[in-house]
Amino acid sequence: MKVLNFLAVFALMGLTSAIQAQDSLNIGQSISAAGSNTSVSITIDNSAAVLGFSYGATHDANVLTPIEITQGTVTSQLNGGTGAEYFFQELAPVNGPGVILACITTFGGALDSIPAGTNQEVAVMTYAVSGAAAPGTTTAINPVTTLGNPPTNIVFTVGGVSVFPASSAGSVSISVPPPSPPTLGAVDICTCLADISWTNGTTYDSVEIRVAGVLVQTVAGSATSSTVTLPVSADTICVRGVVNGTTSSEGCTIESCPVFTPPPPLKNLACGLTSNVPGSGCEYLLSWSAPGTYSAINVFAGGVLQVTLPGTATSATGSMPFSPTELDFVVEAIDICGGTVNQLNCSLLCEEGPTFVRGDCNADGSNNIADVVAALGFLFGGTFTPLCADSCDLNDDGGLDISDPVFLLSNLFSSGSNPAAPYPNCGLDGTDTDALDCANFPVCP
Repeated sequence: MKVLNFLAVFALMGLTSAIQAQDSLNIGQSISAAGSNTSVSITIDNSAAVLGFSYGATHDANVLTPIEITQGTVTSQLNGGTGAEYFFQELAPVNGPGVILACITTFGGALDSIPAGTNQEVAVMTYAVSGAAAPGTTTAINPVTTLGNPPTNIVFTVGGVSVFPASSAGSVSISVPPPSPPTLGAVDICTCLADISWTNGTTYDSVEIRVAGVLVQTVAGSATSSTVTLPVSADTICVRGVVNGTTSSEGCTIESCPVFTPPPPLKNLACGLTSNVPGSGCEYLLSWSAPGTYSAINVFAGGVLQVTLPGTATSATGSMPFSPTELDFVVEAIDICGGTVNQLNCSLLCEEGPTFVRGDCNADGSNNIADVVAALGFLFGGTFTPLCADSCDLNDDGGLDISDPVFLLSNLFSSGSNPAAPYPNCGLDGTDTDALDCANFPVCP
């Protein structure tokens, strides 16, 4: 205490009256995690060379515990790099909690002083931060003249004169532990919406989400997941916690929206009539190849949607009315994002034609051996001309030849296949794409 009293006398003494100058002693600020150590700088602004200084500073003992005070960048360079000759610290002074520091640059000989300047670091105070310190809070370190016995003043010694500088308080802010970098979950490749999740470092008041540096969401402090829109090109997705208005550092990852590749188009559209129903219309069949994965396939007729089929469909059937004009069909593939992959087109003509019974070659109202004889007579004997050539096309291959009576013989006597429609009742030729015609078939209306 004798040394401290000596310093107090040195600091307070004046060869003339004390000078009030535009000088200052400033306690710095730091940010520290709970449970760690932190350092706070003491800087001075001095208009003239300083041979010594002293100060006291109080703190909250529930948050900070002083560890040591070391010389700053300016004082440590004094006296050829050996530092100030007198650098006294008291970490538990009377009237605390707080610390006291007293410094004399040189005792004698060639006096080495702190030159005039601004923001000159003369000391560094190191504290242990309580592990119970609340994240997002700030605790003050205040310059005072009440610590020690006798109390230590805040003073500069300039040429043997006491200069009482202005002083400013400092602080230690308890940092907010950051959340973990977010991890990517399910991604909607069409909208680029993605699920993200993270782990919170503490209990936050809120969590901020930034994409490419832009704040896009603020969610509840208890949240550990959300949905964001991924950037088109690779960029940061970051989360940070907020407690008492203090933000944590960011936990970040780099992501981008997956590239959507459309499926290959539909191809090989085939369109045809499967039947011609008298007094009604035609039945049609559309078929195609589907080499890709689609969400749906739409079928339009005359510009009107007829049906929406699953994306795996490769055919469609339906009916169309008799008409002297063709009906236009469109088969459209839709990708998983709702876009049109491609469209295939075709047209069909449904005209009402003559009715007949296939296999009744002689047009007598029945199918029997007489029809075989009639067909042979036409083909080889020149004794018969069919009224309705289509009725004698027994195998429905679009031509009249020996295969037709053979087909009917097989049907009549060997359990062979029945003739194609219309059979056994009157009807229209649903496959009327050949050169054969039916000019007259009196048995049918």
